[in-house]
Amino acid sequence: MRIGLLSDIHGNFVALEAVLADMQRRGPLDGMVVAGDLVWEGPWPGEVVDRLKQSGAVVLAGNTDAFLARRQDDPPEHKEPGSFAAHWQWLRQKLGPERIAYLLALPSSHRISPKPGHDLLVVHANPTDDERYILPRMTEADLDVLLGPVETCDWEALAFGHMHVPFTRCWHDRLLVNVASVGLPRDGDQRAAYAILTWDGAAWQAELCRVMYELPVVVHEMRNCGLPRGKYLAERLVKASYDVR
Repeated sequence: MRIGLLSDIHGNFVALEAVLADMQRRGPLDGMVVAGDLVWEGPWPGEVVDRLKQSGAVVLAGNTDAFLARRQDDPPEHKEPGSFAAHWQWLRQKLGPERIAYLLALPSSHRISPKPGHDLLVVHANPTDDERYILPRMTEADLDVLLGPVETCDWEALAFGHMHVPFTRCWHDRLLVNVASVGLPRDGDQRAAYAILTWDGAAWQAELCRVMYELPVVVHEMRNCGLPRGKYLAERLVKASYDVR
């Protein structure tokens, strides 16, 4: 069994198309799961939603998808009110009511069970909420707090996004896989990121994949499509790093 996993597309339709094409080349796959954050910040939110609906993938909600359920004057704690309101208005106009309803109805998790006791659980950030990060260098103790007592975890592998840095690690003999970001990589590598998880009959194995796409096309569109703060967001896309001054 081989499952394609992608996350954090953030309205980058060009990167999404490149990833879907690369998945097809690496196929066949037995399924595809999208771990949330579909539209916020990119120039093609409607096109991303329509393409994923057409793809047949299982699609989950991310924290930025939930922004659409807020009022424009009720930003999350980490968002500046004026820029949040402007982006919220622009995004809702681009999406329209049907796509917004689709995004707000998405589930928070998906489970794949190839064999009893060997489940793959897919979430956006962590199994409890869509905000707290699983970091690549977290201590075992911190992971114990975030993920809970290992004896209560009913999954063998956990796949997620939210932090746009790909990594795999082992936690108490369980596999953790950050599939990172299709549309907004933040590990210094501009290429789109995704993962393929394979069940080999005994355990889950992860392959982290990177794909080139037409970055200048996306940058031009971000700067010229009316996207609020489009110039800044384009610079952040090119920087491909959390270290943006």
